[in-house]
Amino acid sequence: MAVVGAGSAGFSAAITAAELGAKVALIGHGTIGGTCVNVGCVPSKTLIRAAEAVHGGRAATRFPGLGGNIQLGDWAQLAASKDELVSTLRQKKYVDLLPAYSGVSYIEGKARFADGALIVD
Repeated sequence: MAVVGAGSAGFSAAITAAELGAKVALIGHGTIGGTCVNVGCVPSKTLIRAAEAVHGGRAATRFPGLGGNIQLGDWAQLAASKDELVSTLRQKKYVDLLPAYSGVSYIEGKARFADGALIVD
């Protein structure tokens, strides 16, 4: 069985198929883990939560006795912590899991169909 795409859906499909006894070729192109963990959900929500924290701190001045002197201190540090989280999740949720499933073989490449066959470049 071939699963095209090594993001969360492809990974889940490959693991489920392997658990049911299938031999699976998991074909991925680019950084393993797909959009969500690498450039979508995880990094964007990390930065959104940081922005919400700044906004909440500044909005605190509406309440007597609370200060609202919160600001972005170091963008490079915030971006680096986001990158570290992405790297850690990619490693733990994708890379480290592959060896646990002997029925799944990871193939790096672009998959396409031609003349009724699956071709990986």
